[in-house]
Amino acid sequence: MKIVTDQPGEYPILWRWMNLQNQVPWSTDLRTIGLMRSDGSVAAAVGFAAWQTHSCFMHVAFDTSHSMTRTLLREAFRYPFVTCGKDAVYALIGDDNQECLRLVRKLGFVEQFRTVDAVMFEMTSEDCRWIKE
Repeated sequence: MKIVTDQPGEYPILWRWMNLQNQVPWSTDLRTIGLMRSDGSVAAAVGFAAWQTHSCFMHVAFDTSHSMTRTLLREAFRYPFVTCGKDAVYALIGDDNQECLRLVRKLGFVEQFRTVDAVMFEMTSEDCRWIKE
C-alpha cells in the first residue's frame, strides 16, 4: 500500500471515497491524504477542512481498523502540525458512533464537550505522539 493525496486539478479520488463512506462534504479548503492498495482501491483516508489560524478539523474514513496504519497516522498528523504549523486538530463524532469514539480516544484526542448528538475532541501538537515517533 502507498500513501497518496488528492491533487489540485485532478479528480478527488480520496474525497469521493470519504464521501461515500461517511458523507464528508466537499469544501474548497479540504486537503486529503490516504492509503491506496496496489489494485487502486482506497483503504483509508484522512481529510482536513475548516482551517483557522491555529487549527483545523479532521475527518477520517477507513474500510477496516487495520487500514489506519502507523505510517498513515504519522503522515496524517504531520500535515497539520508540522507542514502547516497548526496548534490543534478537532474531530466532531456522532455520539452513537462507538467505533470512531474508541478510535479517536486511542489516537490521543481529548474530549472537549458534548452536544445534543455529538462529541467534540481536540488533539494539540504538544500532545500528539504521532509527530514525535
